[in-house]
Order: sequence, then C-alpha cells, then structure tokens
Amino acid sequence: MEVRKVQFKITKFYNVVTRKIISNEDSDKKIYHKVGVIKVTKNGGWFLSLYQQPNTEFMVFPNHNEALPVIEFGNNEA
Repeated sequence: MEVRKVQFKITKFYNVVTRKIISNEDSDKKIYHKVGVIKVTKNGGWFLSLYQQPNTEFMVFPNHNEALPVIEFGNNEA
C-alpha cells in the first residue's frame, strides 16, 4: 500500500479593511469597514482590488530595497 500526500494550491482571499476608533469616557470602540480584497493565486500572484476603484486590479510585489528605474522621455514625448 502506497500513501501519497497531495497538496492542493488554491486561490486565497484576504480582506482589506479600514479602522475607525470612537473614544468614549469608558472605552474605545473600533469599527472596521471592508474596502477591498487581496487575492493570492495558486501561481503566487498577489492582486489588490479596492472597492472605490472598480474594474482596477493592483499587482503587489515584494520590496527589493532597490531604486526605482528612471524613465527618460525623448524630446517629442510627454
């Protein structure tokens, strides 16, 4: 009998929220509003979708601590 361990990679979703703190005399109340989602694909891609910008997906990359490339425009490009 042979036993194989199989791992399935599935797309994962993470909620993006904002937090508002309402201070009272006794305690603080925290209210969270969902403003978007982060989707992590099975191939390792990260995508951010914000509800206030529909039909726009932002790609998320790790920080490499390198300077951003400089784009030089020619004389006739603006």
